[in-house]
Amino acid sequence: MKDTTHNNFPIDLVVAYVNNQDPIWRNNYINYCKTHNLNNLIVNLAGSRYGGIEFLYDQLKLANKNMPWLNKIYLLLSNKEQVIPSLLPPNVKIIYHHNFIYNQYLPTFNSCTIEMFLWNIPNLSEHFIYANDDMLPTGKLKPSDFFSDGKIKIKWKNSEFSFNCSMFAYQCRNNIMYMNSKFGNKENPDDLLRPVHSFTPMIKSHCKEIFNLLEYDIKKHIRVFRTTYQVNQYIYPLYEHYKYGTLDSDIDFFYTELDSDFDLKHQIVCVNGEKKQEYIDKYVKEIRQLCE
Repeated sequence: MKDTTHNNFPIDLVVAYVNNQDPIWRNNYINYCKTHNLNNLIVNLAGSRYGGIEFLYDQLKLANKNMPWLNKIYLLLSNKEQVIPSLLPPNVKIIYHHNFIYNQYLPTFNSCTIEMFLWNIPNLSEHFIYANDDMLPTGKLKPSDFFSDGKIKIKWKNSEFSFNCSMFAYQCRNNIMYMNSKFGNKENPDDLLRPVHSFTPMIKSHCKEIFNLLEYDIKKHIRVFRTTYQVNQYIYPLYEHYKYGTLDSDIDFFYTELDSDFDLKHQIVCVNGEKKQEYIDKYVKEIRQLCE
């Protein structure tokens, strides 16, 4: 039975997924690179997570097990060959990139581009949670873990830009700079305020608000592949933080690249690599038990 005690509003889950072993996706990627003289981007496309596509089915199965109050799960795909429909739970709705991303920005192989248009997913609920495809809801979660008193709940993290000059850091810095320019904030863009890389609750109308306010700045840097000039998904919770206020999240989150010992006794686990076989084997055994 569904838990309907979450303030009487539906909450959807949105998962952006790419199976880079899919032949259609691979051919589109390679052909685009060759056509645009980007052969340097044609690299090993075999994938990095253990089990490949099976990770997705574990994620969706655990979402329904540990988040039974979810309304719908929207699975974002680039083409029709990436998943096996018969293995998907019945509440999963497949949405293709062309259904919500403006045509002039397709094709895209850039998660930042995809994330800019989440608010444009047809029939998406006002309250939704965004998850990357490397995140597993391994423990019980409640609606109040994500939304309370009309606000989203976020665990914030600070880091200094000078010690983290990655592409991701540049994008987070851009988020803050655009907020400063639009709203007259005095935040130091070198002090990177961003959410912990976990499930991100969002409010659709607020995402659309900031997209419209910063439309020129966002659109001028949308690219097929990631760049340091873009903003990323964290501009949305950042806008919530400055405009509406956010509440602190106390979700037990754990990050692993399967390079050291771990356990899955957390509410959300991000599995972002597979560096040591002994820990890959342990992960496979534990995740099978959790999915039963």
